[in-house]
Amino acid sequence: MWRIALTDPLDDEGLALLRADPEVEVLEARRPSPETLRELVRTCDALIVRSGVRLDAKVLEAAERLRVIARAGIGVDNIDLEAATQRGILVMNTPAASTVAVAEHTFALLLALLRKIPPAWLSLREGRWERERFLGVQLAGKTMGLLGLGRIGTEVARRARAFEMHVIAFDPYIPEERAAALQIELVPDLDELYARSDILSLHVPLTRETHRMLNRAAFEKMKPGIYVVNTARGAVIDEEALLEALNAGRVAGAALDTFSEEPPRSPILQALIAHERVLAVPHLGGSTREAQRLISRQIAQQVLDALRGRDFRNVVNLPFPEGADYRALAPYMRLAEVLGSLQMQLVRGRIHQVEIDVRGEELRSVIRPLGVALLKGLLTPILGDTVTFVNAPVRAQEHGIRIVEAPQPILGAYAQAIACRVLSTKEARLIVGALFAGEPRIVQVDAFPMEALPRGALLVMRSRDVPGVIGRVGTLLGQHGINIAEWRLGRDRPGGTALSFINLDSPAPEAVLEALRRMPEIEDVRQAFLPESMVIRG
Repeated sequence: MWRIALTDPLDDEGLALLRADPEVEVLEARRPSPETLRELVRTCDALIVRSGVRLDAKVLEAAERLRVIARAGIGVDNIDLEAATQRGILVMNTPAASTVAVAEHTFALLLALLRKIPPAWLSLREGRWERERFLGVQLAGKTMGLLGLGRIGTEVARRARAFEMHVIAFDPYIPEERAAALQIELVPDLDELYARSDILSLHVPLTRETHRMLNRAAFEKMKPGIYVVNTARGAVIDEEALLEALNAGRVAGAALDTFSEEPPRSPILQALIAHERVLAVPHLGGSTREAQRLISRQIAQQVLDALRGRDFRNVVNLPFPEGADYRALAPYMRLAEVLGSLQMQLVRGRIHQVEIDVRGEELRSVIRPLGVALLKGLLTPILGDTVTFVNAPVRAQEHGIRIVEAPQPILGAYAQAIACRVLSTKEARLIVGALFAGEPRIVQVDAFPMEALPRGALLVMRSRDVPGVIGRVGTLLGQHGINIAEWRLGRDRPGGTALSFINLDSPAPEAVLEALRRMPEIEDVRQAFLPESMVIRG
């Protein structure tokens, strides 16, 4: 008998699906207290939760029989993925169930904003007839700019074309062939997207790369009189900068479904919501009967399939290969994920091929799941937590990325190692990793042997191997209050070229990177960030 606990209500169809199974006992425990939640974690096989229930490492310590945590929705920020994975608990979500609902909601907001429907309705309710005051703007003939061309962005583009709009998009990870098939013009950079768009619609996940990407500098580059629609994540926008742009008249209006703080309480957010040219609603993107029905039915079926080992759709952590020992394999899966993430953050151009090789017979037998982990790490910096070990190969294919097994020149006497070589439109790079006491290490970059720790903020610097480089770089970073945690270096020969991995206690601003690049001895500097959650602890 499987015990499945619901901390939030499911639609009738999803609930009926669970209750119809003779091997399932359903427990409804809405808004559980901390004590009740720990008891559910201890005694249940699966939990179905929404965003209001937090499952951190301390709560998951009580897990004795828990096998599945199912998030009825997209975001899994309320679940400690590392703690769940360490305890062998599958964590799943429903990333595609609300795609159509969010796409339709984008146009509901946009039309209401441009035709001034909310204030016109309020005016009429108050007994006034003010047609001249509510002169609107039509969509036909306008240029819609899409920031992100994933599932939702693609659905928005289809609807925009039905309104006779010209659609342009910026997404450096989408092949031109796919955009052309959708009759969408891909632009080469954000500056062109900002300068040409009459309406800018946001459809990117919240990642380190996209956090507050619409900042003051971005608004200054936008076409005067632009309209902004956000049905993605609130923190993609610097909301104070948006308020300034609205007040200055550079932005004609904004439609906001999400906020950096929910519910929004800060003075900036309150002023933004109250602005006469802002239409704001309380995160309603996926709130349709059809989407909630699909989410409920889908999450219920996913849980039943996972408990029986039949399928692992939309699992966001580790679906174990059949017969594999999780504790033995998990560190290498994480190592592969780290290699992929590092490659994506360092490479220039669009990646079109990934090559994987391993050393060690034990790793050779699991090279396929290692390749999936590598793809997940590669895509997560750009797609966020919608990428899973299950869907990573499909998402890679959607982005024109092919993965193959190919022999690589792995240096050193490591008994077990994973090599990843990527080919992009601008360059190729090989990175090799190994485990030291269960912790990932970078042991080779191209032909440079080294032993670097892939953790937190780090600089990867190529320089001439001459005296004084380390001192000058350290001095510059110190002048900007940036502390060096660790510095590892490899070189091809004395006096030749050196490659440095510099771990920092805090990220270096772009101005510091530019100052480093101006040093005559430095040939290249790139920055990456690998969160602590990707690091295996012994």
